Amino acid sequence: MRYLPSSSAEDQALLDTIGVPHAEALLAGIPEPLRLRRDLDLPPTGSEQEVLWQMMGIANKNMRFCAQFLGAGAYDHFVPSAIDAMCGRQEWFTAYTPYQPEISQGTLQHIFEYQTLICDLTGLEVTNASLYDGGTACVEAALMAVRVAKKRNTVLVSRGLHPMYRDVLKTNFAPHDDLKLVEVALKDGATDMADLQAKLNSDVAAVLVGYPNFLGVAEDLTALAGPIHAAGALLVSVTQEAFAFGWFEAPGKAGADMACGEAMSLGNKPNFGGPFLGFLAVKDAHKREIPGRVVGQTKDLNGETGYVLTLTAREQHIRRDKATSNICSNQGLVALRANIFMQLAGPEGFRGLAEQNAAKAQYLRQRLLELPDMQAMGDQPFFNEFVLRYTGDYAALEEACKKECLLPGLDLGRFYPEYKGCILWCATELHTRQMIESLVEILARVPATV
Repeated sequence: MRYLPSSSAEDQALLDTIGVPHAEALLAGIPEPLRLRRDLDLPPTGSEQEVLWQMMGIANKNMRFCAQFLGAGAYDHFVPSAIDAMCGRQEWFTAYTPYQPEISQGTLQHIFEYQTLICDLTGLEVTNASLYDGGTACVEAALMAVRVAKKRNTVLVSRGLHPMYRDVLKTNFAPHDDLKLVEVALKDGATDMADLQAKLNSDVAAVLVGYPNFLGVAEDLTALAGPIHAAGALLVSVTQEAFAFGWFEAPGKAGADMACGEAMSLGNKPNFGGPFLGFLAVKDAHKREIPGRVVGQTKDLNGETGYVLTLTAREQHIRRDKATSNICSNQGLVALRANIFMQLAGPEGFRGLAEQNAAKAQYLRQRLLELPDMQAMGDQPFFNEFVLRYTGDYAALEEACKKECLLPGLDLGRFYPEYKGCILWCATELHTRQMIESLVEILARVPATV
């Protein structure tokens, strides 16, 4: 954003124009007890360079990792500099909803392209733009499934779904006394088919399953789709690592009726936890119930190609109590980065990146299993994350890694009591053989638990 300073004379001219005697009068609507009657606790005024130096000093207090083996929903991938350059163009500076198509053709075009690419990745016909993150995408998919199924008020959620996504679902379902959220157990890291079939009944509107799930396991959507569809319910796949679409079968082609999840990996950095980019794709038959906004391609009076918002109810913007979802602000800039990334990579490039992720995760697992304290947890297929049981002290392992500026995998005991002592490891295309060997060398030096 440009910095546009104004002089005291210009400030007074602005106040005179709107008929306000001084800036303090603009705060008249704020109750007196809530006003801060002192200066902010900030350093004295400095030059731009001095402020930048001070901010750099603060930033340098952060630990900088030379390699990260932690995924669990936020993944570190290479982002080409071309994305930053293209996103810096002035026409993309606002992510506000493009109500007026005649002045928003650039924004509408890139959203249309983004939607097209998400449909290609998921193997489904219609997608929207856009959702806040993977967790809220799950909520929108679940509520949409209830609207589609009608008279069905139960949503089954695999325990393999990201635990934070499950928390978001619980929070959003809590105000709805007529809706039920039921958890399906895991067996060997994947959704327990027996428990699923026991809980499928005429009240179930949809089943949400990770693809791959939080433990890294590639769920068999085709096998799950059979009993779910036989019960009259919808199968919703939830993908927290979008790179997996370059390696797995598209969920729509594997039996999923909806596909949702997180697309932050496409051209965006984790950035201390955001911003994220939720996505939701559905079959054409269900498009009338899709939340948010959908951009369509058309022709203007001169026969030129144009783009407009379509299938978007006004309630979404001005009658929020009647709206079908909580979506208002558009994740346009994050979606733009994903759009540019996918077009730069192309189908072959994206598949190649996914292959690197899968291959490096396989190598990381192989090398870690050579350590005496690491044990395999089954042989289920996975993409770039996997679980190993660690018989040593995780705190000691973590401390040893951080001393060498390496970020280890996630201690799963935080979220799954039954996986206490297990670590969720992740590898991406950014991991070199040297990084993996350094990790193995460090772990080999961690003292064994007495």
